[in-house]
Amino acid sequence: MIYALPLLISLALGFFSLRLIFPVSTRPSFLLQLFLGASLGLSFSAFTGFTSLFFLGQFIPAYVISIQMAALALLITIERKINKNTPFIPKHPFDTVDLLALFIAAVVTIPVILHANLYPFGGWDAWSCWNTKARFIFLGGEDWKNMFDPVLWRSNTAYPFLLPLMNAWLWCFNGTADPLAPRIITCVIPFLTAGILAGILRVLTKQTYSLLAPVWVFSLLFAVKLASSQYSDHVVGLYLMTLFGCFFLFKRTNVHGWLILSGLFLGALSFSKSEGLVLALISGSVISLFLLTAPIKVTDKKNAMLSFLIPAIIAFIPTGIFQLTLAPDSHTFINGLTSTTKPTSLERLGVTAYFFWIELTSIKWLGFWIIALAAAITNYRRAFSSSLLIAHVVITTYFLVVGGVYYVNTFFEIVWWLSTTLNRITFALMPATALWVFASFSKE
Repeated sequence: MIYALPLLISLALGFFSLRLIFPVSTRPSFLLQLFLGASLGLSFSAFTGFTSLFFLGQFIPAYVISIQMAALALLITIERKINKNTPFIPKHPFDTVDLLALFIAAVVTIPVILHANLYPFGGWDAWSCWNTKARFIFLGGEDWKNMFDPVLWRSNTAYPFLLPLMNAWLWCFNGTADPLAPRIITCVIPFLTAGILAGILRVLTKQTYSLLAPVWVFSLLFAVKLASSQYSDHVVGLYLMTLFGCFFLFKRTNVHGWLILSGLFLGALSFSKSEGLVLALISGSVISLFLLTAPIKVTDKKNAMLSFLIPAIIAFIPTGIFQLTLAPDSHTFINGLTSTTKPTSLERLGVTAYFFWIELTSIKWLGFWIIALAAAITNYRRAFSSSLLIAHVVITTYFLVVGGVYYVNTFFEIVWWLSTTLNRITFALMPATALWVFASFSKE
């Protein structure tokens, strides 16, 4: 299949980047390197497409392919020079638990694949937003910026477009904007999410039961539906979870490579969609505050901050360029605190709070959020310990921010808005929540 080639290039870009970030003695397992490398590489590929749009004025497949092949050749050359005595693939790359984790990741992705094939064009927002943006990027030539036209405000013109760039990257090798590429990406993301979730938890807990975490997330039919809908919410979920996981591993190992990865994934998260940007800003602030206040030497503190902030700032560049030079003004915001025509009210606040309760206890989640809260309370000493506190602080703060937006922005009728968007907001938090809950049962 032609689409395997761009995916392999992205995997190789991320994989060899990881081998340069981590010294041989501190590298994660080979399987985790592959999963993390694929996730990192997809963001690299998308950002390369963005450079074509910004610097060349249009998406040029030959440029996007050439830049990545040149980067890959450079990475391999440097990696071989540094690690000339270390083979690409170790003699025994996978142990039994690795193979079990790979099997579970594949199995939990099967329902997503089946459901995606039932709805090959995805859900409504895939039609109106994400895949529309991808086609503007790939087919629009010099007129690609027309996707920001105010007449298309229902297509969320102010959203960043990491997922559409991933889709356009696959189209580079087919030459046409066919619907198969978005369907492939929407199945690859849950596979990577499951693999990274299992791999990171295995390191954190050293327990085989941690492999059940992906099953917990993707055994829910509603989660399968959203994961296969070609929306960007599962991209948010992937990069938020991976960001948390890398920071948890830094806390566990004190290896700065995990901080570098945290910064890179923070940047990818910020370009996924507006909600991802909010999560990235909250997460970046919390991590920075933690590093600044950590009881370590000033020199070590400075090195840790640089290891996190430098890659984060570099990875934030596409988001910064987009927000400052490309993003149109929002046509869907009315400040209810100051508006005289559509003021907010205590009733709106009550409806918002009620919907949060209804959503988190809804039968469609099969008790996921209730179980997560119960597990955190039961194991509160570990769940709210300093090593895992970032997850609690970020998720809680994010819910408060989201609730505030629902209350203040009176452009939309509140019941309709909550009923059509809140489930996707909570879905994006599921992998990170599962990581937090399972990691809290670590004995270390």
